[in-house]
Amino acid sequence: MSGNGAFRFVDADGHVLEHPTRYVDLAPEGFKERIWHIETKSDGSEWLHYNGDVGTANGMAAAGVAGMSAERREAAFRGELLYTKVAPAAFEPGPRLEDMANDGIDQSVLYPTMLLALASLKDAEFAAVQARVYNDWLAEYCSADRNRLFGVAAVPQQDLKRAIEEVYRAKKQGHVAIFLRPNPMVDGQYFDDPVYEPLWKACEETDMAIGFHPFLAPDLPGACRALHLGNRSTTGDLQGGSQPGGIAPFGNVYFTQAIANPFDMMLTISYLLAGGVCERHPSLKCIFLEANGGWIVPWLERLDHHAEIFSWDVPDLKMLPSEYFKRQCWISFDTDESTLAFTANSPLVGADRIIWASDYPHPDAKYPGTTEELKKSVAPLSDDQKARVYGENAADLYGLPSLKKAA
Repeated sequence: MSGNGAFRFVDADGHVLEHPTRYVDLAPEGFKERIWHIETKSDGSEWLHYNGDVGTANGMAAAGVAGMSAERREAAFRGELLYTKVAPAAFEPGPRLEDMANDGIDQSVLYPTMLLALASLKDAEFAAVQARVYNDWLAEYCSADRNRLFGVAAVPQQDLKRAIEEVYRAKKQGHVAIFLRPNPMVDGQYFDDPVYEPLWKACEETDMAIGFHPFLAPDLPGACRALHLGNRSTTGDLQGGSQPGGIAPFGNVYFTQAIANPFDMMLTISYLLAGGVCERHPSLKCIFLEANGGWIVPWLERLDHHAEIFSWDVPDLKMLPSEYFKRQCWISFDTDESTLAFTANSPLVGADRIIWASDYPHPDAKYPGTTEELKKSVAPLSDDQKARVYGENAADLYGLPSLKKAA
């Protein structure tokens, strides 16, 4: 156990970084050169090979600097830290389990990092191979402790038939959810379009939750692309200046993360709730991640208000949007959010709809000290509410084993 007394602490959105070399071993013949991997040159420089393209790996280490000294973090942000020198837990389960114990975390649910951009691939066959290889490796990673580490699978969104096949395969591997970006992924169609119905049905049949997780890139339709957020300048006017800020190769992370993440998530929630997806699929489990959570109460209130005033525009709804949310949706908070307790006490959401995320080993992770920070944020809540937020909600929605088994 974590040392946090009777409470179970479940990190509902941790991350791995894509392994620099292992995917080549797991890839089928004909795809080994194209599969995501890092090659090191004789001069020590690292190069990313992916889908036939080769580019510098400089800057990618910035995604794995949690717990590092300020000097090493700054080197990573400048693109001077090698990708293979990030926090060992990013690639290896042993160090991960140690870091979890040090931070008071009992169980972790793991999402990818760079492969959050899987949906941007144009080649559906290669996307399916990359998803399978990643899921195979993630199953290896989680096998180090099947009671504490849990994977969220990639699916090839370019071809929904292949995506559905991977949902069933991932379930057999022991993964507890799939991830999707909160962006249209099939011909610009939002998630209430009938084209997605077979995918929602497959997730219901397998009891696989869907984690909607954003990514800081303009590769799909959404706020980042439409508002040109990655090109925003930190100096001069907002149309972009001669000194754009950001972390290579991600562009201006401030604008992409602060603005695009919640914008895209608000839109996705609206289509799932008001577009009738949750009405048609009452056992579908939807998780909204890494976009903060303080906005969810006023957003649901607004959706409810408009559903009542303009009911003819949402004819599929038999309940208010907030009622669908309370039935089958969860939202993730960062551990330091001041609105967590307010949201837990709101009749539109409640403590049983809230989970939390460490984001470890990404740069905004508060490691070490994640659970201690969370305790401060939930201090006004009752013990029953705290237990739900700390871990019982995440355990229920992901179907995790009990702490007795995990001890």
